[in-house]
Amino acid sequence: MPSREHEIPLRIIQNLPEMVPVLLKESLGIDPPPHTETVLTSSVLTNCDPKEWNSDGAVVLRNGTEHVLAVVVERQHRVDTRKKSSWPAYLVTLYARLGCPAILLVLCPTDGMACTCAEAIHIGHPGFVLSPLVIGPSATPVVVDARRARAFPELAVLSARAHGDANPATLDALMEALDSIDPDRRAFYYDYVVAGLGEAAQKHMEDLMAVDTWEWQSDFARTYVGIGREEGREEGRAKEAARNVILILQDRGLTPSEQERQRIESCTDLDTLEKWVLRAVRVERSGDLFD
Repeated sequence: MPSREHEIPLRIIQNLPEMVPVLLKESLGIDPPPHTETVLTSSVLTNCDPKEWNSDGAVVLRNGTEHVLAVVVERQHRVDTRKKSSWPAYLVTLYARLGCPAILLVLCPTDGMACTCAEAIHIGHPGFVLSPLVIGPSATPVVVDARRARAFPELAVLSARAHGDANPATLDALMEALDSIDPDRRAFYYDYVVAGLGEAAQKHMEDLMAVDTWEWQSDFARTYVGIGREEGREEGRAKEAARNVILILQDRGLTPSEQERQRIESCTDLDTLEKWVLRAVRVERSGDLFD
């Protein structure tokens, strides 16, 4: 089962495909062709053979009704040698299906993984070499302007996750962005950013969420934290700890059963949850968590 670390950046692009040409230009220096819209396209890249190629995502830029650029979007957080065969297949199939230039964009959670994914893939045919376009944290655009954060909220989310520890202004911009998107995605994005921050940046976010000290009283902060601030923060920490327990187990290949998942998610005692987080790193079976 794909982890949250794998899925959330892809969900962000699904929610705002217009981010793809922005990432190409600002992170990689590639000027997209003139286009009037950017839309999602099928990520199932199937040819006439029985083999079905499924990329993580795909976006197409259109100029009127004409396809001008297709982009295969992949999220890669661990080494997978199978990608050396599947990535070229994705591109060729999408190129043949849409009849326009096609490129591969790989999003990586670390700069080290970005370097690994950027290695050239030699197909064998002379001159047929695929050099993946990769974006790690250091290449992620920095969003600190409030107006831009509201215009591209998903980009502000990626920016805050990548640069929040070193640049608190990206966290301030994130709060502006969260107020500009629908409520269903606000808490989802906030949790994703906070989970990837260090202690100092998390404290900065907590201070921003303290509505009694926030000058302009963010709609998101009032909704997420609530009037009972301490209750809201405590509940938020418990939910995040429960998510971390499940995530650690899944990353170790110990996916909890539905009954175990319900027990973890229904627990509201932070001390218990913190103990489970530590145990999740060591146990051999998910059921041992509760012993």
